[in-house]
Amino acid sequence: MVKHGILRGCIVALLMASIFVFLGVRAESQTLKSVNIAQPGHDDYGVPLYLADKLGCFKAEGLGVKFVNFKSSPLSIASLLAGEVQFCLTSYDQALKTFEKGQTLKILLTTTKTHPWCIVARPEIKSVKDLKGRHISAKMPGSGPRAFASSVLIHDGINPDKDVIFVDLPDTAVLPSYANRAIDAAVSSGVSKAELLKRGAVVIVDMNDPAQHKAILGTETYPLKVVLAKADYIAAHPDIVQKFVNAVAGAMKWEAHHSSQEIAADVGPYFLGAVSPHIIDDTRRAFSHTGLVTEDGHKAIEKESIGVGLIGKPVPMENVVDMSYMKRALAKQGN
Repeated sequence: MVKHGILRGCIVALLMASIFVFLGVRAESQTLKSVNIAQPGHDDYGVPLYLADKLGCFKAEGLGVKFVNFKSSPLSIASLLAGEVQFCLTSYDQALKTFEKGQTLKILLTTTKTHPWCIVARPEIKSVKDLKGRHISAKMPGSGPRAFASSVLIHDGINPDKDVIFVDLPDTAVLPSYANRAIDAAVSSGVSKAELLKRGAVVIVDMNDPAQHKAILGTETYPLKVVLAKADYIAAHPDIVQKFVNAVAGAMKWEAHHSSQEIAADVGPYFLGAVSPHIIDDTRRAFSHTGLVTEDGHKAIEKESIGVGLIGKPVPMENVVDMSYMKRALAKQGN
């Protein structure tokens, strides 16, 4: 009889515990404001956002975030404009291109202070000039990687529209395409770069080299990767925008004071697998720790975008950039 009583008590306790857990989860889901973040695949330079999620920075601000992956920047921008996502991690030039088409997106912060990408190629390809007639992976037409590749080619006297063959590939298809010799070179960074190098590829252009960065881009700063939102969404939800930026600013501060090994352990799941500290060492060289866009950086991206035909004329910085939220976030930290 005693045994039956104990068993009955355990069952009741388990049921009550289950109810409390359910109610707790339900209450939390009701409390957190859900926001979606579009990104072109799992992005090496989205690490500050991934850390903000993993470390609980978003949750501390009352936000529940979901990352939504797309094949390329133009597709993620289309989702943003359609209102399917509230924020987008993409390349700066997308804001310029969208503005020229009559819709305003505002850059809220940058995750990079310099341009981080490289071009890797087969070992027999020794320089950019050797890319003539070759097949190159650089995402979709109108994307940041395509603009970067075109800018590098033009810098070395190669016509990107006639002298090379661009192959439109999602991130997951780059490695098999290289292995099968369907492509000869690729715009790359981070995890993709490391995997291509393992397969014998060599770096022929490296923006992490300050001399090459200056020679090709004409500047020492280049806020390539940014988070942006629709201007009307920002106007309608300034509190949510501020909370979002606060969370990322907090993660940026944490990243600056922790090791690549710690960062790799935290962001691995966001890359669909382990990411090595060596890769984090390589990518974080370009990270911004203030999130602020400079006038020089804007002009450099504007110049490149015009040079490759992405936009037809200059776009004033104030039309596509709003640093007020980031500045408030930094002030809150005492920076």
